[in-house]
This record gives sequence, C-alpha cells and structure tokens, in this order.
Amino acid sequence: MTGPLLICDLRPEWNWRPYVTFWRPNNANYAYPLAWAGDYTEAEVMAAGSYYTIFEGGSLIRFPILRSLVEPLAVAPEPGHIDGDAGPVVRQNPINCEMLRELAYRPAIVAFAKLEFAP
Repeated sequence: MTGPLLICDLRPEWNWRPYVTFWRPNNANYAYPLAWAGDYTEAEVMAAGSYYTIFEGGSLIRFPILRSLVEPLAVAPEPGHIDGDAGPVVRQNPINCEMLRELAYRPAIVAFAKLEFAP
C-alpha cells in the first residue's frame, strides 16, 4: 500500500449528484472536494470490519480506495457549486464510478465482501 485511503460512497440515492462523495475525516460527514476528504489508514479500515466496505443490490457502494488512485480522476468543480469553488472533485458518471469500483482497496474487499463478490 502506498499512501492514505479515502472512503468512497456511491450509494444509489446519490446518483443524481454531480460529484462523487467521499467521507470527511473521522467519519464526520461527506464531501465532494478531495481537499476536504479524510485520510484513513489501512489499520483503521481493516479494524472497522465491513463498516467501510458495503455491497448493496449486487454493487459495491461504499469502499476504501487509495487517494493516489483517485487523484488522477479529479478535476476542478463547476464554478459556484461548492463553497469557495473548492476542489478537486471526481465527476459522478458511469465511467468514473466503474473505475473507482475497479480500483477499490482489494484487501478490504477480500476480507469483508460477501463471498459472491470477492475477487
């Protein structure tokens, strides 16, 4: 592992939102800008069990992912959508969401995913 993990949240009821949602530090709410997203350690993620790794309706909807793998997908937000135009953000679209799922932190997926979804 290289670097901190982010918690990516792709729950279906948020599909209408323009940007992908990430958890803030210490499980304290949600953010679009990567600058506001919390950095989680491998130890924190693995100690939390399935709390950060959730499958629903056959799809991975909450999962840890290396920050270094998310940052190349990030862009500046549309002006006026986020306080202070803070960014960067990851646009919510099928291609980005699928890419994020593919890049999910495998040790957590293997350890906590239901057997039918484990790689």
